Amino acid sequence: MDVLLRDDAVGVATLVLNRPDRRNALTTDLLRSLADELTAIQDSRHVRVVVLTGAGGTFCAGADLDEFAGSTDPHGPQRRIRLVTEVIARLRNLEQPTVAAVSGAAFGAGWGLALACDLTYASSDASFCLPEVPKGLRLPTAITSRLVQLVGPVRAAEIALVGDRHTAGDGVRAGWVAHELADANALTEHTLDVTRAMASRPRRALEQVEQVLRRGSYDELTPPAEYGWNEEK
Repeated sequence: MDVLLRDDAVGVATLVLNRPDRRNALTTDLLRSLADELTAIQDSRHVRVVVLTGAGGTFCAGADLDEFAGSTDPHGPQRRIRLVTEVIARLRNLEQPTVAAVSGAAFGAGWGLALACDLTYASSDASFCLPEVPKGLRLPTAITSRLVQLVGPVRAAEIALVGDRHTAGDGVRAGWVAHELADANALTEHTLDVTRAMASRPRRALEQVEQVLRRGSYDELTPPAEYGWNEEK
């Protein structure tokens, strides 16, 4: 069984984490597959929007802790953290807008993937958590940094250090969820409506907005060259 599925519609590529029996927990193979698909999407002129979601009613329960159980390789977990960081970087560096559609659990690195997307839509049963610190595990810096960007340092500190679970409603109020939907069907319908509309926009316009949104800076307000004019004419 493929651990990652890709479904392309007109202008929209949907990537589905496909380990439903393990609540789509992230393994090395799944992360590598995701990194490869994101590279292929980056080079595609036909994809204007990317959706990331999970199979079986769960987005992603985080890293698969059983992958290295009993392993004699002390560097396995560290390599997986590097892969998580690489995938987050690829999501953030894509020219195309990215949307996470979250049902069920989005824990640890799974929530990190959703945070890396430009937009997150969540069903009412969605649950968000960063359990690494309470469990004595390493929380990738890329996840912490993105959380700070979205909710601010104080709120991010509480989320990361305490490790509580948060609802979709909490996400809407704090700013990491754009909209809460009633159930999985409503989530799918809303995500399709929004991404199809986005995919109908001119690609260059999408890319220009993305460059500013991803940079997150408001101090570079000089109009780009294409908005210049010559007052002598």
